Amino acid sequence: MRTIIATLVGAALVAAGVNCSKGAATGTAWARWGITKPTPAAEAKLSDAHQLLYALKLDSALAAYRDLAARYPKSAEAHLGLSMAYRYSGKRDTALTEARAALELDPDATGVLLNYADLVLPIRTGDIPGMSAAERYAESEKCNLKAAASTHPFNAHAHTGLWASYMAQGRLSDARKQLLELGRKNYYPQPLLDFAHNLLVGLEPNAILFTNGDNDTYPTWVAQAADGFRPDVTIANIALLNIPAVVRLMKDSLNLPVSFTGEEIAGLAPKPGAGGKMVIIPAQQVIENIIANAAKAGRPVYFAVTVSKEITDPYKDRLMLEGLVNRLSDGRHAAADFDRIAENLAKNYQLDWPDTLPSWPQNMSPLTLSYGPMAMSYAAGYVRLAAHYDSVGKRAEAATACPNAVQWLLRAGRTDAARAFVDEWLKRAPDDAKAKEFQRKLTKTGTAS
Repeated sequence: MRTIIATLVGAALVAAGVNCSKGAATGTAWARWGITKPTPAAEAKLSDAHQLLYALKLDSALAAYRDLAARYPKSAEAHLGLSMAYRYSGKRDTALTEARAALELDPDATGVLLNYADLVLPIRTGDIPGMSAAERYAESEKCNLKAAASTHPFNAHAHTGLWASYMAQGRLSDARKQLLELGRKNYYPQPLLDFAHNLLVGLEPNAILFTNGDNDTYPTWVAQAADGFRPDVTIANIALLNIPAVVRLMKDSLNLPVSFTGEEIAGLAPKPGAGGKMVIIPAQQVIENIIANAAKAGRPVYFAVTVSKEITDPYKDRLMLEGLVNRLSDGRHAAADFDRIAENLAKNYQLDWPDTLPSWPQNMSPLTLSYGPMAMSYAAGYVRLAAHYDSVGKRAEAATACPNAVQWLLRAGRTDAARAFVDEWLKRAPDDAKAKEFQRKLTKTGTAS
């Protein structure tokens, strides 16, 4: 079972680092992206190119979109797809060129507006010749506001861009309004809202929670702003801590214990680490500063399990797993608080996983993969609990944790891991009726309910 833990926990820690979704809105591809001037003759090939993009086969997607843009130069959809493929290939300058082409061809297309607004936002990319930061903020906001006012299902996505823009400009009141809009428009499906609740629910009062990506950050802010849940917690997204303006805002207005002066914050830049073998990004420097001040301020510190090892490694001997979060302690300790994990999973967490997962039509990102990473975080908790109970001879508790571990592994789409877990379970409890039932179902159908 320890081998299974080592394999699964690593996978679970990336949960919510990408946008989670089951799929996009139904209909033709141009309808999904809000294109108002479609290219009927190219629709079938465009749809094929979009599928390559959604599958992250970026080289193939780029080739397909290049061909389509050359054959149909007035197709806003082809240029939008090409822009997004370049964007996720890390070629932001070329992505912006194609985004501008798409905007000129179809200035009312919601997907076109959202893509261009995100690319032109100063915090998303480097300098743009001929445009000041103020002009870029204004241009991005104009496009996002137009997209937000549309009737297309993507319109709620604009509020995330507006939130980032307002935060970077220190417009906290305007930023909070965008979170309220995300809540009002039901942007996030229930499993993601539950995940946000579960990240926050077990934290000590006035905690600081470091998060990793969109899906472990925005829903938690929405829970605070729209639902009034755990407003005492300061949520610090690591990517945003690389932006000096956001660090200043969080220090001055959101009670983040940063002792850097304004000048020091403005001067934050990547620096070489020990031995020159690694680079310490600004966010890591800010995290170190916050941690140094948190104890004096009486602020407990947590890292969501979604945060990468690159960020948490300097503190690995001080982190104690409590479920979906690792708590930072004052010194070395056991790696997990199993009583706390059990309490969270049994009493505090919302775990009403739907039989049919909802789609997320509002999200235009091709990185909308699946709900699997979220489910893996829950599975990892039950796997750890089962192994712990087995090691200390708590057979009754292990018998409860094991079925839950299998159920969540299957919800995560990890059928092979579920089979391996059941095999280990039967080695330790060869007469366990539930284990035998899972084994029969997995052998017969390849899955189990």
